[in-house]
Amino acid sequence: MAATTPLLRVSGISVRRGSRQVLEEVDLEVARGEVVLLVGENGAGKSTLLEAAAGLLPLNAGEVFHAGEMTRDSEGRRNRPAPFGLTLQSGGFCQDELVEERVATAVRVAGHEPDEEWTAERLEQWGLRHRAKDRIAWLSDGMMRRLGVIAGLVPALASDEPRLILLDEPSEGLDETSISTLCEQISGLAAAGHGFLIATHDAELFGLATRALRISGGNLTETGAARHSGGDKTETPESTQLKPREKEGFYTGNLFQWCTPLERRTYASIIPAVTAALLAFILIEGMILAIGLPEHRGWGAAFALTPGFLAALTAPGLLRFLADSRAGDWWNAHNGGHVQMGNWMFVSVWGFLVSVPIIYLILGTIDAQTILAALGVGFIAFGSARIHAMQSLFGRQGATFQILLMSILIYPFLLIIDFLTWSSSTALSTEGMIGLAQGIGIPLAIFFFLPLIASD
Repeated sequence: MAATTPLLRVSGISVRRGSRQVLEEVDLEVARGEVVLLVGENGAGKSTLLEAAAGLLPLNAGEVFHAGEMTRDSEGRRNRPAPFGLTLQSGGFCQDELVEERVATAVRVAGHEPDEEWTAERLEQWGLRHRAKDRIAWLSDGMMRRLGVIAGLVPALASDEPRLILLDEPSEGLDETSISTLCEQISGLAAAGHGFLIATHDAELFGLATRALRISGGNLTETGAARHSGGDKTETPESTQLKPREKEGFYTGNLFQWCTPLERRTYASIIPAVTAALLAFILIEGMILAIGLPEHRGWGAAFALTPGFLAALTAPGLLRFLADSRAGDWWNAHNGGHVQMGNWMFVSVWGFLVSVPIIYLILGTIDAQTILAALGVGFIAFGSARIHAMQSLFGRQGATFQILLMSILIYPFLLIIDFLTWSSSTALSTEGMIGLAQGIGIPLAIFFFLPLIASD
């Protein structure tokens, strides 16, 4: 990156929210070493501009560039940005994370390997070291805010290379000691060449600014109230240079390493799936004990596969983690696109895992045909996960008729039931495998093609 390339360039962007034009052809640059403040009345568009700069909002016009590379434009094109820092007003984390895990995650996303001693030092500076092993949900609101700010500053604290840092009301809810720490670190990091764009009402931050811009009527104007950062607060924060991350694989990817301890801690995917399957199995067993298993093989197949089908329809736990305190928006900004619509990790295996023993308990047999039928039920989780993921992107998730979309998956389920009703020789013939392939192909088609039509 050339020394003259701005860390952030917003070129002619316009943003609408509902029927209101919030930003109108706004231009903005943040260079190395700059601290640019966004000021204005509540609702003027400060957070909108900052989130548009982070790539979170669709643009009606214009482009956003990070370190000279386009990250989002009005045509819908998106690219993964260079590592940058982001603090949202709503935290940007899952409250089931541990405090030290949130810092470690921010370090990984910034392109470095976490270091326990380095993390402890950062938490010590903000008075959070004694809460490192606690869940974020157990912190006070002020402590949560401190942690969100630390995570936003991590890319600059961990790197000698200039980074862009976007902070939305970083001093809100902080005590005087924390505000002092915030001002010292912003000033020192700016002196080291990092660039800041900060939306704020706090007059205590004005003395740090190289520029202050007022948003009003969808436009930016210089306020003339800013002073160049300097004075007694230009000491660069001490930090040990962290090792760069190795090339990521599936099991070393940032999202996987974030989600895995959360799943182990909460069982957010396992409990709903197993509970749905178990309740269905108990009801079916009760019916069989009361009236017996119907002679028609189709009823037996339906009874045997329904618990696994219901397990496959449950929402992935990862979506719950992403919905908490705008964690999904934080990830989407750094990913350069919706992780919800472009990741395999949402697919649950529980539809298959519960189907195998339940088929044996109800039908009394396990062979190639029943294993293939259980796999077919498992593949329904692909379509279900993608429908859940699309629904999670809507502003009012409870107002969507998700159950109507889920009904699409009944047809492939019926095809798999039909496959299980045939004799083993017919099921394993070309005709039988074509029927199974249709049952598997429909949810897979939903999984791969739904992102192409989902709104961005």
